[in-house]
Amino acid sequence: MWLLWFLVFSALVSSQPINSNDSAWLLTFKDSVSHDPNNLLSGWNPTTHFCTWYGVTCDPTSTRVVALNITGNVDSLAGTISSSIGNLTELRVLSLPHHAFSGEIPSTVEELKSLEVLELQGNNLSGKIPDEIIRIPSLRVLNLSFNSLSGTIPRTLIGNGKLGVVDLSNNLLSGEVSIDGFAKCESLSHLKLSRNYLMKTIPPEIGNCTNLRTLLLDGNILEGQIAGEIGRIVDLRILDISRNSLTGEIPKELGNCMKLSILVLTRLDDFGSDGLLNGTSRREEFNAFDGSLPDELLMLPNLQILWASRGGNIGGRLPDSWSSLCSLRVLNLGQNYIDGVIPESLVMCKNLTFLDLSSNKLVGNLPQQIRVPCMVHFNISRNNISGVLPSFGEGGCITELISYEDDPSFLSKEDIQIAYGNIPIWSFQVNTHFGSLMANSSVIIHDFSWNKFVGFLPLFSVGNEFLATQTKPSYRLLLNNNEFSGNLPGALVSNCNDLLSFSVNLNGNHISGGIHEAVLADCQKIAEFEAADNLIDGSLALDVGQLMMLQLLDLGGNRLTGSLSEELGRLRNLKWIFLGRNNLEGEIPSQLGQLTSLVVLDLSHNALEGSIPSQLTDATKLEIILLDHNRLSGKIPSSFSFLSSVTIFNVSYNNLSGYIPHLRSQTDCSSFVGNMYLACSSEQLTDQPSMPSPAPSNGTPHAKRKVKPLIVTVVSLTSIVLCILLAIILVYVCRSRKLGSRLSSIKEKVVVTFADAPSGLSYENVVKATGNFSIRNLIGRGGFGSTYKAELMPGYLVAVKRLSIGRIQGIQQFDAEIRTLGRVRHKNLVTLIGYYVGDGEMFLVYNYLSGGNLETFIHNRSGIDVQWSEIYKIATDIAQALAYLHYLCVPRILHRDIKPSNILLDEELNAYLSDFGLARLLEVSQTHATTDVAGTFGYVAPEYATTCRVSDKADVYSFGVVMLELMSGKKSLDPSFSEYGNGFNVVAWARLLIKEGRSSELFSAHLWESGPEEKLLGMLKLALTCTLETLPIRPSMKLVLDKLKQLES
Repeated sequence: MWLLWFLVFSALVSSQPINSNDSAWLLTFKDSVSHDPNNLLSGWNPTTHFCTWYGVTCDPTSTRVVALNITGNVDSLAGTISSSIGNLTELRVLSLPHHAFSGEIPSTVEELKSLEVLELQGNNLSGKIPDEIIRIPSLRVLNLSFNSLSGTIPRTLIGNGKLGVVDLSNNLLSGEVSIDGFAKCESLSHLKLSRNYLMKTIPPEIGNCTNLRTLLLDGNILEGQIAGEIGRIVDLRILDISRNSLTGEIPKELGNCMKLSILVLTRLDDFGSDGLLNGTSRREEFNAFDGSLPDELLMLPNLQILWASRGGNIGGRLPDSWSSLCSLRVLNLGQNYIDGVIPESLVMCKNLTFLDLSSNKLVGNLPQQIRVPCMVHFNISRNNISGVLPSFGEGGCITELISYEDDPSFLSKEDIQIAYGNIPIWSFQVNTHFGSLMANSSVIIHDFSWNKFVGFLPLFSVGNEFLATQTKPSYRLLLNNNEFSGNLPGALVSNCNDLLSFSVNLNGNHISGGIHEAVLADCQKIAEFEAADNLIDGSLALDVGQLMMLQLLDLGGNRLTGSLSEELGRLRNLKWIFLGRNNLEGEIPSQLGQLTSLVVLDLSHNALEGSIPSQLTDATKLEIILLDHNRLSGKIPSSFSFLSSVTIFNVSYNNLSGYIPHLRSQTDCSSFVGNMYLACSSEQLTDQPSMPSPAPSNGTPHAKRKVKPLIVTVVSLTSIVLCILLAIILVYVCRSRKLGSRLSSIKEKVVVTFADAPSGLSYENVVKATGNFSIRNLIGRGGFGSTYKAELMPGYLVAVKRLSIGRIQGIQQFDAEIRTLGRVRHKNLVTLIGYYVGDGEMFLVYNYLSGGNLETFIHNRSGIDVQWSEIYKIATDIAQALAYLHYLCVPRILHRDIKPSNILLDEELNAYLSDFGLARLLEVSQTHATTDVAGTFGYVAPEYATTCRVSDKADVYSFGVVMLELMSGKKSLDPSFSEYGNGFNVVAWARLLIKEGRSSELFSAHLWESGPEEKLLGMLKLALTCTLETLPIRPSMKLVLDKLKQLES
């Protein structure tokens, strides 16, 4: 018996001569794991056989480890990947996705000669992709996506051996896409390089990869045209080249890809709040194509998704024949320059569930048979389409497409999963049922707005297939800004009460008739009803029991009469009430205070009477209250001072009296004018009535009646006195003009001041405080003049900019321009507090900032280590200031001289933009060194050299240069660039480093070491995008600011 056991044991030992080492290498791998909250490796110990350990698979014969497959989740394994992994020489699968492994990929993977699958996606790995991976002969699948890998892609990696799947997306890879990798890429079926920092062009050699099914190059910095050689990849199913900087025409050779199912030319998830997805940015697209869509592209029999919204200059007409596109599910050509009519044959695309042709130049009528009820997203807004809308029936919609099993050339779900993972639009728009689609897209949108449709409103409907799902959809119907007429119908939607909610917008039409018997009474699920600026009359008699879901009611600009019903107070979900510009009478119901969700209340421009009910302050979420242009009387309730959420409160042009309670939103009296007996409470404001206040409330009625005649008498006498004074002043002014030059010689030199000016600001004080503009007080020189430091009074410092200017050409225009600048206020703009204009002399007085300027901060750091948080804050401050000047300032201001010396800092490194508006201001002077101020050499956008014109995009270019200086510590024209030749600047240097895969060398040493690397590279990518030479694809300042905010979030 003992002999038998001995023989069995000997056989086992002889059958695994070296497998005991695999156990040791696995334990070494475990030792490098520093964090295992889910105890995935708790069973890895010498007391059990390693082939039974979690995630370990052994060969049944040799018992060598052939697979290590441990899939993580949000909080799984952390640590480094031990180099001992290379000793598992029989390993075929190494799969450690979605953990928190950091550090570099060990070069010992080269020893895994049998490795077929290497999946390390979704970790925190950094460093370069090791060249040793190229020398793994059996590798079929390589997935390193969603890490922080940097450097260039190894030159022959893509075409290496048997590689079929390469996914390097969502990393920090830079440089060019090497053409060497496409020399031998016949085995490659899926290539994903999305969302990196790859530059230059799409190599035409990519056409050698004839078995490629998926090609994703989106989210890089690729330039030039789409390589027509892609048309040689006849097996291609998915092509995504969006979010690059591509230009030129769309090559007709793409029509040779007969199996192509998904073609994405611009950002795919740009829906915003109105669509299926909420993209992080609505404007992150820099491709700008020319020409029209090739006819060959629209003859692809398997094309299911064509996405080319905001494609630059895509124009021309839609082709007449669409019969070949029977499989088409998604067509987005919105925001282009397509003209002509919508072809009748488009109705042949019976699988279409998403159609967006908005913001083009389409004309003519809408095809009669178009299947709008069967579409989740239908948008033809902002065109010139006319005629009467057809009647949309409730015919059945196709509920299923042809499947992969029926036709192997069709797109498979495996292709979709490999390409896009679980992005809803792809997972549920392609090869799916309506039920699955609606489970993830619960909003149906039909948008006909901003066209020229006429006639009566037809009955709309939603496909019954959508309503048969467990998750009921919401329905948004947009018909605003057309020319519809006639009365509101009894119903707008045939199956309204089967919806989760219903929203309709009828603003800006010619609809008439009453409101009480129409759509509001028909649909219990109505959440938003907008019918402003029509001809609707009658009273607003609402059946409250039918409208408990109502959140938005907009009937402004109509002809409504009668009083407001107290029943409005029962609509507890109401957030927005717009009833202004009607003929409503009576009192404001106190029951409106019960609307605890109310945010906006607009009852302006009516004939409402009585007092403002104090109960309104019970609606504590109110932000905007518009009660102006009515007949309201009495006092403003003191309880309004406790309503801290209010930002706009307008009661102008009523009959109110008393004083204004303290309101956080009150900055001037413009919201209270037109009330004869209402006194403005702010001491800073001069627009206060001279009338005495009304008698105290505890006075007797007899006493109050006595006060009224006295008030009338005082008003009359005051008016007479004022008229006499006005006449005297007019006579004096006329005589003063005749004196002319004699008065000018003795005229007092006055400094015009704005709201923030100190009381002692005068010409004499400024000249004295600057030492008569002494060089000892000089703190800066620029193209517009010199700046001096001045202490007007103890502890009160200002900066005085003495402008380089001769005589003023147009004093009135000049004065108007500078007064406009004095009204500009933003937290990141230097404040103009006063100015002086005299004969041959002009200076501006600004608030003084003690932190110096950005030029000093960047180039004289004296060994100070700059952190990411500091440069991010400075860049964001400047971007906010520029976005304000470009989009929110009235009138709009272009800076035209963005550079570090024009950006000032305080002690906390808050950044402030200076010299804004000076370029425009000095254009009205006769004698200025530069007649058309366009900026400083090194910061001027390249288009100025050819057009001599500046635009907001020129400011964007200059801002991009400043960001590069901020990150690198280099000057725009740094002396260290001299080795590259004349004209080489920081922009060219940055592009050179990225091209060569040396992007980390751009950053100052400590900044790169302290990181975070991904955010730094994100800012670098944004800076290079700002400095693109092609003007149409250079982003707006608003988009730049959005992208900066996304970096930190």
